[in-house]
Amino acid sequence: MARRGGRRKRGHHRMKIPVISLAILGGQVALAVAEAGGPNLYALDRFQDKYTGFSIQNKDFNPARLAIGYGPWLVKGLVMKFARPLGAAPRIPFGLPISLS
Repeated sequence: MARRGGRRKRGHHRMKIPVISLAILGGQVALAVAEAGGPNLYALDRFQDKYTGFSIQNKDFNPARLAIGYGPWLVKGLVMKFARPLGAAPRIPFGLPISLS
């Protein structure tokens, strides 16, 4: 029996690298390591401190630290919300699999 409706085009979906997300995470890790004076357990505490507001090392809670952890993600979300409808699809040369999200 023959197929009806013609052929469907199947796109080639490739995994893309989320550049902005990796840059945010990399910056927060670099900041935590710089605050700790090197890659150690204190740096891990400083990194998790940015997302929970609670420092295990100092045993205190500071909600201002949450702005450092979640601020860049909120800004990214707002920018992407307005940039996507405006046709901000980047044109990457040579078809490199890079995503700006």
